[in-house]
Amino acid sequence: MSYAGVWFRGDVRLAANPAVAAASKVNGAERAVPALLLLSPEQMREHDWAPIKWDLLRQHLQEFVKDAAEHGIALSIEVIDSWAKAAKAVKRFAQEHELTELHFNAEYPVHEQRRDRAVKAVLEDHNVAVHQHHGSLVVPPIITTQAGSMYQKFTPFAKAWREYLTDKGLPPLTTLPKRQSVPVAAIPEIDYPQRDSSAWEVGETAAREALHRYLDENVDSYAAERDMPGLDTTSRLSPYWELGILSPWQAIHLLAQQSPNFPAGLDKGADTWLNELIWREFYLHLMQHVPRLSYGKAFLKHTAAMQWRNNEAEFDAWCRGETGYPIVDAGMRQLASEGWMHNRVRMIVAHFLVKDLMIDWRWGERFFMQHLIDGSFAANNGGWQWSASTGTDAAPYFRVFNPTLQSEKVDPDGSYIRKWVKQLNDCPAKQIHAPAAWLKQRGRDDYPAPIVNHKQARERFLSAFKAL
Repeated sequence: MSYAGVWFRGDVRLAANPAVAAASKVNGAERAVPALLLLSPEQMREHDWAPIKWDLLRQHLQEFVKDAAEHGIALSIEVIDSWAKAAKAVKRFAQEHELTELHFNAEYPVHEQRRDRAVKAVLEDHNVAVHQHHGSLVVPPIITTQAGSMYQKFTPFAKAWREYLTDKGLPPLTTLPKRQSVPVAAIPEIDYPQRDSSAWEVGETAAREALHRYLDENVDSYAAERDMPGLDTTSRLSPYWELGILSPWQAIHLLAQQSPNFPAGLDKGADTWLNELIWREFYLHLMQHVPRLSYGKAFLKHTAAMQWRNNEAEFDAWCRGETGYPIVDAGMRQLASEGWMHNRVRMIVAHFLVKDLMIDWRWGERFFMQHLIDGSFAANNGGWQWSASTGTDAAPYFRVFNPTLQSEKVDPDGSYIRKWVKQLNDCPAKQIHAPAAWLKQRGRDDYPAPIVNHKQARERFLSAFKAL
């Protein structure tokens, strides 16, 4: 007789989880489903987990262990030193529960793939069948060009992604059979810094309700307002995708209710929002296909020769939000305060660091991961390489954002800047994007002058990149 267990990783949810559904089906409604979650503070440090991201997961687990117990998921949470110890821990779990099958959802960076191969090898040596699912993606990483290679540009990838969904249909929204409840799992204490994440709701139910609210009430205006940080009308669901509290399958099914021809036929706002989900999948596919991305390497190999300035004092000013460019400083101060930053502003501050200051994109990538509540290795890496013109589908190297013009475009009335740069709270809208002269007229020195001349910095960057 078969007996199946689940190994939770970046998918701490019960709904729309194919690994949980498959194990539940094997065991039937009468038998509990043994489940394991491994926590490793050392891996979290190695992967630069932000303390606020860990706190959100920790708070979510308080709800998750109760939901799991209520649905007959016999969860065990164990702390290990590193992924190198995962195979031993999973083997012990399988033997304790006399499992014949183990189900889990794939993760795509190199370390995680190596961990999973080791687990698979150990379990299959002990006659435990291992089943890997793709519960973190709507479309598994199998779509290729006509030549059989991976897509290196987003637009053709997105077209193929939509065609795959049209041809194959939506992945099913799985439900759990009713079964007898089991004891609630204990959550071990781990030695890792914490930063309060209480501004964010936790629990599957709350996350699903937030998704429903956004798609019901706000998605129609997404295309028109997504680049305006002062409006703050984006979904703010990214931490839930990253920790697997929400499944992209759930979003897809809700969007499909808006069009009988889904994924075609959506209104502009919903279709633009869907495109952002496809960007997320694009970067996860790249993790599967391009291992060097997991080692801090540029996608475009020739850009490895770039000679970065890496001025530490200027990097520190960028980190503190004291560059003298208000839109950049507002974004960095929002990150410091909330552990989150508006997506358009992420692009602006990244361009400024890489192209105005000529600081290695990996410095910014790591700083973001150390502070973002939604820090996704795949999406963060993809975004930074796009900004640095080193990645797939990267911005052309000659595209250098002018931070002042960007500021005027995305925050015309200065409301976002005033919220985060308090020294400019009384600065008029016409002067707030370049306030140096206005401040000088008033004899004020409480806000820094620009640390770099954009025009000169642009020419410096273009000259260096052309040499490649």
